[in-house]
Order: sequence, then C-alpha cells, then structure tokens
Amino acid sequence: MAAVASVTPATFTKVNFEAAEIAALFAEVAATIPGLPGDLSVEIQVDDDIQTTRVAVASLEPAVLTIESGALENTKQPRDFGPERATETLGRLLFELVDRLNADFGAPEIPEPTDFGLRVAWDVYCYGRTSRAGHRSFKPKHLYNFRNRHGFSDVADAAFEQLWSGEDLTWNDIQALIPA
Repeated sequence: MAAVASVTPATFTKVNFEAAEIAALFAEVAATIPGLPGDLSVEIQVDDDIQTTRVAVASLEPAVLTIESGALENTKQPRDFGPERATETLGRLLFELVDRLNADFGAPEIPEPTDFGLRVAWDVYCYGRTSRAGHRSFKPKHLYNFRNRHGFSDVADAAFEQLWSGEDLTWNDIQALIPA
C-alpha cells in the first residue's frame, strides 16, 4: 500500500492549482521517502489566500501538512503550480514527518521548534535527504539561508555540510551541530 493524500481545498480559486495534481505528486514523492509508513494517509491543507512559503507538519494523528500556496508555485509564473518546487516542499515535509514519527529521533513537540535557527538546521537536514532521494533541492539557496541564520564562516559551512549529508541524525545531533 502507498501513502495517499487528500488535498483541500478541492477547487482552487486564487491560484492555478489542481488538487488531483498535488495528490498525485505527493504519491510520487512519498514513494521515494525511506521510513515513511506505506499506509499513511495525509491531509494537505493549502492556503491559497497567502502567496508566501510557510509550511508545517501541523498534526501527526491525523497527519496534516499545512502549506501556503507560494511553496507550491512556479517561481517564474506566480499563481501557477510548480511541480519542481512542490516536489522539494513535499520532500522536506515528508522527511520531517518521518522524523516526527520516529520516537528515536526525539523531535520537539508540534507546532515548531521555538528557536528559528534550529528550524533552519532541521530544514537543511530534510532538504539534503530530499536531494538524495532523487529530487531537485537547490543547495546554494539552503546554504545561503543557513548562513544568514548561523553566520558566514567556515564553522557554519561545516555544520551545513554535516546536516546536508547527514544520515540517521537525531534532534540532539542537529542541536549539537549548530554553531555557537
């Protein structure tokens, strides 16, 4: 059995998205995510009122992903669905979901880590695994975002590389990698 998603709203009025296309892309990406339960059912709630890019794992039972529509847009054609960007967004969220479902990872409670620097570091770990799962994830963008939060230094760059290429890290490992 494969992971499946329901998408709300069923019909988009402010962006040129199709719920069925998002659900199909979710299934494709989910099939490449190691550790994701095959029988997982996920609700994807897209807010098409807001064109920013905030995303979150909002709940585990049931599994709910909240996505502002800008995180699914084609960057060259705003308001149009961008499968490449959506794949990167879904990969990052699904890896976070895998981490949250794994008790050994030790994830913080939902909604989010209170320290934005830790959020950025966890994102790097998720995006790196998304890239290794065979999906485009623009590493320079994530490096720049990490540097903005943790400094433009060799120490920060080394931490980024450990997070980007990390395997089987825990929440404590991520916290330990953050430059002081």
